[in-house]
Amino acid sequence: MRSGTRRSHRADTPAGASIPRPLRYVLGAGALAVVLAGSLSFADASSSPSTTGADTSADIADVAGRDDVWAQVSRSDGTREPLLLEAGEPVDFAVTVDGATVELTGSSNQALADALIDAGIVVDLDDVVSAPMGEAPAEGAEITIERVGTHIEAEVTTLPFETVEQRTSRLPSGTTQVKTEGVEGSVVTTFQATYADGEVTQRTELTSVVAAQPVDKVVLVGTGSNSSGSSGSSSNAPMPTYSGADPRSIAQELLAAYGWGSDQWSCLDRLWQRESNWNPHAQNPSSGAYGIPQSLPGSKMATAGSDWRTNPATQITWGLRYIEGRYGSPCGAWGHSQSVGWY
Repeated sequence: MRSGTRRSHRADTPAGASIPRPLRYVLGAGALAVVLAGSLSFADASSSPSTTGADTSADIADVAGRDDVWAQVSRSDGTREPLLLEAGEPVDFAVTVDGATVELTGSSNQALADALIDAGIVVDLDDVVSAPMGEAPAEGAEITIERVGTHIEAEVTTLPFETVEQRTSRLPSGTTQVKTEGVEGSVVTTFQATYADGEVTQRTELTSVVAAQPVDKVVLVGTGSNSSGSSGSSSNAPMPTYSGADPRSIAQELLAAYGWGSDQWSCLDRLWQRESNWNPHAQNPSSGAYGIPQSLPGSKMATAGSDWRTNPATQITWGLRYIEGRYGSPCGAWGHSQSVGWY
C-alpha cells in the first residue's frame, strides 16, 4: 500500500443527483464538448514528443476539477504497480494440541481454521476446538484442541477349570494320579471405545463370545491296598523263589541297547528292587500286578514273548519298553515313583 493518504477506487456519489434536470442537460452538453476536446488533445499529444504523462494527468485533473484522481500509468511507461489488499493486524495466540503448546501468529482478518492450516495443524471433524474455527482468534488467546476418535477393541478373559476326583482301586490308598490336565477357557469381548487426548471417555460393550470352553482337571484317587509301588507287590505277600540267571545282569545288558549308562542303571535297580525285589514270579495279591516290572495286568508282557510268566529276560524287555515310552528313561520312572508311590 502507498504511503500517505489512501486513495479509493470507488467513485463518490454523483454530484448531479441534486441538480435540476434542465440544468443537467446543459452540463451534459458541455461535458460532451469537453470530451471531444480531450480526444483532440490526446491525438495531438501522441504526435508531439514534447507531451508527457505528467502533462496528461494535469490536463485530466483540470478537466475533472479534482486533485484526488488515480493517475493510470501509460502502457508505454513500464510495468504497472500491483494492487495490494489490506493484510490486517497481526494476532499472536497459542494452540495446545497433541500434548504440546505452539505459539502462532495470524491476522485479524484470517479465520482460525486458515491459521491452523498454515501452521500444518490438522483438525478432524470429531475433534473438539475451544474457539470458533470460522472466526479470527483473539490477541493472546489460548486455544485447545482435543483429539477425539472411536476404536473397536477386543479383550480376552480366562475361564477357570474345575478339578474333578475319580476314585480307583488300581491305585494304592492315599495316592493320586492326574488323569487329565485342566485347561482354562477364554472369553473374547469386543468394545467400542471413544478416546480424547489419549484417554478413554466412553466404553461400550458390543459382543461377548466364549472362544474356548474350559477342560476339567481329572485326578484319580487310589482306594487299593497300600503297597510299595503303583502296581506294587505287597511287602508281606510270599513270593516264589527264582534260581535262574541273575535278572540284574540281564537288565544291565539290555540297558546298554537303549544307550543308557550307569546313572540310569542305578535308577532302574532301585525302582525294580522296590517293585518286585527283582523276582520274576512276584505277584501283587490285591491288584494282580506281576513280574519284575510289576505289569498290570501281567498279560501285557505277552507282547515281548509268550514266556512272560517265567522268563525274566522277556519281562525286562517289556519293562524297558514301557519305561522308555512313558517316562523316557529309568530315572524318569524312578522320579515319578518317588513322587506318587508308583510308576
